[in-house]
Amino acid sequence: MDAHILLDRLISDPAATLKSLLIIGHLIGLILGLGTATLLDIFIVKFIIRRIVSEDHYTVISFFSKIVVLGLIILWMTGIGFLVFYSYFDPIKLSNQKIWAKLIVVSVLTLNGLFIHRTVLPLIRENIGRMLFDGFSSGQRFLLLTSGGISATSWYVPFILGAFPQFNFLPVLPVVLIYVAILLTVIAATQLFTLITTPYDRSVIASHAGEGSRKPLAALSQGNSGVLTSRA
Repeated sequence: MDAHILLDRLISDPAATLKSLLIIGHLIGLILGLGTATLLDIFIVKFIIRRIVSEDHYTVISFFSKIVVLGLIILWMTGIGFLVFYSYFDPIKLSNQKIWAKLIVVSVLTLNGLFIHRTVLPLIRENIGRMLFDGFSSGQRFLLLTSGGISATSWYVPFILGAFPQFNFLPVLPVVLIYVAILLTVIAATQLFTLITTPYDRSVIASHAGEGSRKPLAALSQGNSGVLTSRA
């Protein structure tokens, strides 16, 4: 197809072109946010929960967190873009309560992200050289795990809402109540899982002290000691 033909098609229907660009941007934001948040959760469970927190661990967590924030920003920009688009070209879509349910969930994600960057990341940084929860009060431990549960749940809810048309035009309250119920279940499961799997015995902690100095992905890539550890 000649370039000018493609250009003519794009220009001939600017509303469709704009909507396609918004969809692409929204998917990119979702991929960055959901994908990186999932990888970060797996990384923490695999390499940090039962080991000494190293400088490299914190570097990876901080870097992944910034990518998640970027994805969240893109979601907000494209989400607002959709609201403006619908108000001009398809006002009936604004009566779809699913849109407002997604806005509520993304707002929760945003508040949780602020909490993670202001509170959780500094707590992890302070525990470099120690077990993740070593020295934490029960309240600090609860808040850290709760923020993780909120993140793990809330990134998937907008994805599911967008993927299933069966949620279209449902009342917003039942959808939000289901989200809250799932959220509370995940938070409780996270607290229980960490309580069971996190060692408190000092002999267990000492056995992992040597592992804390290893590179975070050494178990996945033996011999590639430069992975994820190169610094400017």
